[in-house]
Amino acid sequence: MILKIVYFIRYFKPPFKWRLPYLLGVCTIPTITLTHFSCVEYGIKIGVTIGFFGSIPVICYACYKVFMEQWLEDEDD
Repeated sequence: MILKIVYFIRYFKPPFKWRLPYLLGVCTIPTITLTHFSCVEYGIKIGVTIGFFGSIPVICYACYKVFMEQWLEDEDD
C-alpha cells in the first residue's frame, strides 16, 4: 500500500489546467491545517514553529514538481 502511494505521488500529473490549483492546494491545505492544530494543542509560539518546519517538505515537493518536472510548461499534445 505504501508503495502505491509513493508511486502515485511520484508519477501523478494532472492536465495542464489543473496543475496550478493542485499545487496551490498542496501548498496551503496541509500547512495551514498543521499550523492550526499545533497552535491549538501546544500554544501559538510552538504551534507556528511546528507549522513552519512541517511545511518545508511540502514546499520542497511543490518546487520539485514545478522546476524539476517542468509542470508549468504547456504540453503540445
